Amino acid sequence: MILATATDAINSTVLVIARAQLMGSTHTTTDEIAWVNMAYLAAKLTCFPVAAWLCVRVASGKLILAATTVLLVSLVGCAMTHHLEVLIMWRILQGVAGAVLLVCSQFVLFEAFPRRQQGVVQAAFAFSVIMAPTTLTPALQGWAVDTGSWSWIFWASFPLALCGLIAALLLPLAGIPRTESRPFDWTGVSLMATAMTAIVFVTQEGSRYNWFDEPEIVVLTIVAMIATVSFVVWQFASQRRGALIDFGAFRDEHFSFGFLVSFVAGCALFGSAFIIPAFATNVLDFSPTYAGFLLLPSGLCVCAGLLAAGSAIQFRSLDPTRPIPIGILCFMTAMWVMSGSTSQSGLPDLVAVLLLRGFGLGLLFVSLTLVTLNGLNGVALAHGIALFNVGRQLGGQVGIGWLATYLDHQNVLNRTVLSQFITPGNPAFIQRREAIETALISRGFNPEDAGQAAIRVIQQEFGRQVATVSFNECFLAVAVLFLGAAPVLILAKIMLHRLSPHRPMP
Repeated sequence: MILATATDAINSTVLVIARAQLMGSTHTTTDEIAWVNMAYLAAKLTCFPVAAWLCVRVASGKLILAATTVLLVSLVGCAMTHHLEVLIMWRILQGVAGAVLLVCSQFVLFEAFPRRQQGVVQAAFAFSVIMAPTTLTPALQGWAVDTGSWSWIFWASFPLALCGLIAALLLPLAGIPRTESRPFDWTGVSLMATAMTAIVFVTQEGSRYNWFDEPEIVVLTIVAMIATVSFVVWQFASQRRGALIDFGAFRDEHFSFGFLVSFVAGCALFGSAFIIPAFATNVLDFSPTYAGFLLLPSGLCVCAGLLAAGSAIQFRSLDPTRPIPIGILCFMTAMWVMSGSTSQSGLPDLVAVLLLRGFGLGLLFVSLTLVTLNGLNGVALAHGIALFNVGRQLGGQVGIGWLATYLDHQNVLNRTVLSQFITPGNPAFIQRREAIETALISRGFNPEDAGQAAIRVIQQEFGRQVATVSFNECFLAVAVLFLGAAPVLILAKIMLHRLSPHRPMP
């Protein structure tokens, strides 16, 4: 289960590094190639509740085997095609299989092991959900792009998926078949698919289109709002005759609070995983491989954080809420330190900070999972897992869109502010230009060419410094995110506590 789930996570963000290679191979534009990831994400978000619906009606072992098979076939399909439409179709199947694998696997683990043993169990499962997409994926994708082609990203995942399929065949997993005969909610799925597709497009492409200056973004935002509201209303109206989602999990105070926190945590997790490799490639001029391996060492600390929190909760009876603020503090500290990076920073300057970030993420997510889901059982547990993952994934989409927009805005602002120092009357500018001219003339340039080349060198360095300041402000924004969200989350916790019957933490 963990192997197959990790395979899906590794292939979840194929466009992070391989966008240019994909565009060249498929002869497509930026707008067209964006659908390779958007189709995957929309399908995955749509099928989270579908997976929960299936979990309580079909034996989990059969679901996991079927989903792993579909994932394996879709990997081969993605690797062998060079047609955009076919690639999008395979990516949709990957999204469907990934949603079923994630929800069903976690559901099986909660059902198969006693709650007192969930600390280490969920820590192991989080390896595939948290560590794989944020540390292993960039490294694998960078290596595949630099040493082969974008198709290597899928071929490199094939052995992992094959091992997952063999494990699913050898280990018969018990299910909990139900006798419910309610029909499938096709209307709910249609509304969910419409809402998720619109949300994914707006959050992924909004920054590039300058958000609401583009009529298409305005229309899709309205569509997303109408479809989301219609879906929620339809689900409440259909509870008796067979809704897609059972909202009973929200009756649990801890789940409701954990759902809100997962949204904020997903925003910080995926947002930082997006901005760090971008900083490495755009400012530090790292190759895709080197940029990918930048996050790899933090994977060890993610494991350490997961196991530390899981073991303390399981063997020391630690309250699962206690590691959460420690994890947030570690993460905030790491991002705050990164906000002091320079254009001359290198791997030695960043490793310690990224290790601290990884350890904080490990502490945060295993504890948050236990706080959110430990109080649920049966049908409520299956749907709670689905909703929990929807919250984290949507938070991640919002985080990436927010940081991309903030980065663009700060680039424009910082370029305007700093350009006042790049003027012919500035003594520092004149001194720098003359020093570069002298150095170029000493290397054989004639004076006229040296003067023009010196201006180009200064402009290039100016752009690098603008980008450095802008990325640093993004790092600081991620750190401040939790400070801004804290009052809202505390208020929500107080309100949920008052509205819900008081129950001790499970």
